[in-house]
Amino acid sequence: MTHLAAGGPRANASQRRRATAEAVETALRTRPDEPLPLAALYEAAFDLVDFVPTENDVSLAARALVTTRENFFRVGQGAYAWAPDGTPPPPPPPARVVAMMELRRSGRTLDEIGKVFGITRERVRQLMRKHGGPDAASVRQAQIERNRSEEHAHGMSVSAAIRDVLADMNPRSVEEVATLTGIASEDIARCWPDDLAHLRLWAATAPENRWSDEEIMDAMRAAAVYEYPLTSKAYTALLAVGQITGPSVPRIGQRYGSWTAACEAAGVEPGRTVRSHYQSKWSDKDIADIVRQYLLDPSAPNSAHRFDEWRRVNVPDGPSFQTVRNRFGSWTEAKRRALKPTGSEDE
Repeated sequence: MTHLAAGGPRANASQRRRATAEAVETALRTRPDEPLPLAALYEAAFDLVDFVPTENDVSLAARALVTTRENFFRVGQGAYAWAPDGTPPPPPPPARVVAMMELRRSGRTLDEIGKVFGITRERVRQLMRKHGGPDAASVRQAQIERNRSEEHAHGMSVSAAIRDVLADMNPRSVEEVATLTGIASEDIARCWPDDLAHLRLWAATAPENRWSDEEIMDAMRAAAVYEYPLTSKAYTALLAVGQITGPSVPRIGQRYGSWTAACEAAGVEPGRTVRSHYQSKWSDKDIADIVRQYLLDPSAPNSAHRFDEWRRVNVPDGPSFQTVRNRFGSWTEAKRRALKPTGSEDE
């Protein structure tokens, strides 16, 4: 934009006033039908001259235009405008209302704005309507963006808190992290970092921990009515079709040490096992080491149901997921064992 000069650095006051008047007129003409408060008019004039005009000269120039030139108007309290069609524009809203409109454009509700300014939501609505506040669609979009931004910030904060708790690389459940951070379990579950998925322990979903010894014995005796002698395979088949209700065979083995011992406790004749003296070729440490490999493999999904898929490719002669679960009782306990820090007392 070409600046209006005032005769160089030695120009006298009258030359500066004339240049300021020309700048003021130009500023108003370039923004037709837009009321400009004196502060805005001063900034516009300042950009058009090569010197620093005085605020008084800008004010005098604006008032002179109103009294001597057509289609120049003073609107509201100290605002000026040029209206080519001769119809003065409505005055600009008061600064207080401008602030309300900015809050509304940012997605704030009428209630929120009313509380900031100490007025009712209905009064806020009236002021928005009177002074041309933002339409409902733009407010809704701003609220969506605002909520999205706040949710993102909250999620980042929760993720950071989870990282702090898991810095020692000890696996924990959602509930444990929630207790340590004071953050709701729902937020912990939603914001758990993907790269720390191997440190997340899942609560047991099966209700088998609820079974008492008496209930287990009753289930085995009920199964023995249908199959005699009772094998673990037959018991499992009866569970599957709903003929009996009870815990799974692995749970019974964990409780009593073996299928035979459980049958003896229930007074049931156990079926003959194919290998009465079976001994696993994997120690607890062997299995824990393989599970650890799986959990720390960045290309692995780290979930229990994908373990066998990973094992077939990476450790084809390793234990199956069922073996891991039978040995440690649950996938959660297997993860605890596998990711236990080196040097733990109970290794």
